[in-house]
Amino acid sequence: MLLYRSLRDGVTADVGRAIAMATGGALAFAPIEYALTVWAYAGSPSAGSLVRLFALTTTLALVLWLVLAVALAVVAIGVRLIRSRIDPTRARALSLWDLRHRPLVDDIRPAVPRVWATLATSLVLVVALQRAALWALTHYKEPQLTAILIGAAGLAIAVASLVLYRALVVAATVAAGAFTWLGAANPLGRWRAAGVALAGLVGGLLAVAWFAIPQSRSYLPIRLVASAVVIALGAGLGLWRERPRPQRRPRNVALAVAGVALALMVATLVKLGGDPETKYFAITASPALDRLIGLVRFANDLDRDGYGSLLGEADCAPLDPKIHPGDAVDIPDDGIDQNCDGRDFTLASLTAPTGPKLPVPDAFKRDWNILFITIDTVRYDHTTFGGYADGPKKRDTTPRLAQLVKKSTSFAYAQAPSAGTMASIPAILTSRFFHSGIALDEKRPPGSPPGILPENTTLPEIMRRKSYKTGIIGSHEWWTGWGFEQGVDPEDYDNSIGKVVDPRRVVADKVTDHALAWISRQQGKKWFLWAHYIDPHGYYVAHPDVVDYGSSDPDLYDAEIKWTDQEVGRLLDELVRLPSYANTIIIITSDHGESMGEHAAVPLGTHGTALYRELTHVPLIFFIPDNQPRVVHGAVTNLDVVPTIADLCGIDVSDLPLEGKSLVPELFYGKENRDRIVFAETNAPGKQRAAISERWRLIYYLATNVYELFDTQHDWLEKTNLAPANPPELAVMKRALDQWLERVLYARDPLFNQAFRQMSDVILKTAVTPPVATANQSIVEGDGAIEILGIGPADGKPLVPGRKADVHIYFRVKQPIATGYRFSIALWQAAPGTPLDGPTPSAIVRGPVRTTAEGAYPPNRWKRGELIRERFPFNIPADWRGGIAVGLYVVDPATGERRPPAGPHPSNEPNLFALGILPLAAPASPQGSQTPPRP
Repeated sequence: MLLYRSLRDGVTADVGRAIAMATGGALAFAPIEYALTVWAYAGSPSAGSLVRLFALTTTLALVLWLVLAVALAVVAIGVRLIRSRIDPTRARALSLWDLRHRPLVDDIRPAVPRVWATLATSLVLVVALQRAALWALTHYKEPQLTAILIGAAGLAIAVASLVLYRALVVAATVAAGAFTWLGAANPLGRWRAAGVALAGLVGGLLAVAWFAIPQSRSYLPIRLVASAVVIALGAGLGLWRERPRPQRRPRNVALAVAGVALALMVATLVKLGGDPETKYFAITASPALDRLIGLVRFANDLDRDGYGSLLGEADCAPLDPKIHPGDAVDIPDDGIDQNCDGRDFTLASLTAPTGPKLPVPDAFKRDWNILFITIDTVRYDHTTFGGYADGPKKRDTTPRLAQLVKKSTSFAYAQAPSAGTMASIPAILTSRFFHSGIALDEKRPPGSPPGILPENTTLPEIMRRKSYKTGIIGSHEWWTGWGFEQGVDPEDYDNSIGKVVDPRRVVADKVTDHALAWISRQQGKKWFLWAHYIDPHGYYVAHPDVVDYGSSDPDLYDAEIKWTDQEVGRLLDELVRLPSYANTIIIITSDHGESMGEHAAVPLGTHGTALYRELTHVPLIFFIPDNQPRVVHGAVTNLDVVPTIADLCGIDVSDLPLEGKSLVPELFYGKENRDRIVFAETNAPGKQRAAISERWRLIYYLATNVYELFDTQHDWLEKTNLAPANPPELAVMKRALDQWLERVLYARDPLFNQAFRQMSDVILKTAVTPPVATANQSIVEGDGAIEILGIGPADGKPLVPGRKADVHIYFRVKQPIATGYRFSIALWQAAPGTPLDGPTPSAIVRGPVRTTAEGAYPPNRWKRGELIRERFPFNIPADWRGGIAVGLYVVDPATGERRPPAGPHPSNEPNLFALGILPLAAPASPQGSQTPPRP
């Protein structure tokens, strides 16, 4: 047992074994980690970056070797010294790592069952403590009592664990004896077999979790575990290798090897590894290399400000914690470069602007890079800076974005152009409203949004006007073939993260990795990158490694926001370390909000179907280096992003009909337009349009011609509709909404306005002669009049009983009217020639009240001289014969009252416009429809 002559020899053996194990671990780690990193990298690396990555991996493996050697030696020596204090004779015992020289007892290594028992006991201990703590926290709210209960439970579990450990040792020893026939392959009695079995068990559990619980992939350390297994196996090979008795080698050989290693480390740490593409090659594709880089950063961060000088770190004052390239504020004109961007920021050139347009100040005219981040489904009032941390739930959901807000311009009342991704994202990227301003390809597969046609001009195309390198990182299947490839080279359009349909996807970490990889390849160029984080969009998944707010939908939604905030924060942390940071503008917004059940019409956890505050109020943050931070009030829209970026980058977009406006006055001069009115739209399930100011929200339902008006200053949740009370503000908001609708929704543009297709269906291009003329029927209002010309079947042929048909009613606009009347058709059986002023029979069929072109073109929008054709579909009863009398109700949308006709009407229906009688043909075959008529 006493193999060493002295304590010194034992310590020397410990150090030698530690070095051997560290060498084996590092030698196994370097090539395998290099291959895995190249495989996992998001992008196509250049040949030079592959060579530099090899040097960086080798250097970091040397760092790993040093850490392992020191750590293993310290552990082994520490154990030896402790044992020598307890029993001096054990000072010369075998090394802690001399496992293979331990004697076999009944053909097993006695320590192996004890290790298995220790692992099993530890697992039980952790689970029991977690469950006990969860129970205490759930059932008791008083902190001291809860702490006492947790402590008592911990003590009881610890005592029970000692008993359990003894029992498990006995059980594992008995089981190991039962498997002695396996010899060296006995996993319960031999070290190498036990290591392989443990690695297989851990790997199997991780694989099961990976495939069975996809949302766990965000926190399963698969790559780190793989790297640790490789290092452990390498260390084991180094430990088990029989070494000959040490022989003295020539000093010059040792010095040469050490010199080469030192030169490689210095060259890599100072120069090669500082190349941004190489460094972020490692950081984004290898968690192990990322942590080793962090270790190097920590080791040379002498002033503990988070920034070092090696591996491309740009701390220009390594001994002054107040000067670093992070969020240090560069005090203007003090002669000190606090943020290490190579210059002292100055305000000397800033002068008061003159003229109607406020320009970008000269101090901020430079070749900016643009990082544009959209985070799906983030409502403003669920962010830290939106007041959520101070609200009843006290949830700090966006601490990293809150840090960014403190040094940025944050818009307190930004509105999305729509309440769903399909309509908002294209609108934000073009500064045009989706339903009434974007040319669409609607031939895409079912379940996909309409494609964006090349006739549109997107933000990347605008950036190309000034020779920007452009990139897009998507994270949802919609980004494949959606049309945003315009203005982006194929290798820079990356939707590899979202190419597979997966409602439970967890990808914020991958978006950050892909963004960093792309940005690191663009250093020295002007670049624009749009990255979309999808995670807060439902289906919500839990993120127990980040936060546990609970299991309800609102709780999980908040957890999704916090998870995404963490990953955006990691992107911002690394962006600071890149050379391009000093000239990079960061813009962050969301495409829409989310319902938490505030309105009965919008179920919990949904969006897209309404235009209430919780669905359109989103964050909008502009970080511009050296610019004064501020919070800007007043309504803005994230359609303003495109013209603002164009202004900041000096790009002429005067040829584009943009809906947004530049926010330069707010960004640099603090100008607030608190009377501004912005707009929003949705078509699902019915057409809605909204005009929104800082205080008022007016929502207009086109199909029913109903208005909702909310005073958001006194009714933040928008529960009380003030429109029926007709306050003066209703007229102001309606006027703004009408002007916008006239300019956008009713634009006569067949390519860029979807609504025009519905309008063109009712607006006749040539004069027609209705099959049955109508006499003396007009809708008269004030000086305006709309004449009803006549009626007819859809194809000009007689109607057939038992079949579905369309009845057309033809109008001519003599003078426009002010009311957007709605129509309802009435039909009854009548022989041709029957007087129309007689009573209608009891079998009259009345259709639903409807608006023209589903609200796309109501009568108050009709222009002088236009010919309008309205379609009214219905099923003709199979037992009707002779003819069908057609009547029309003209309904006031505000009151629901039916307008009386000036011409003929049935004697028992004074508010029914009697229009004429259409002939019926011979009955249809027996298989014709027998269902009741349904207009």
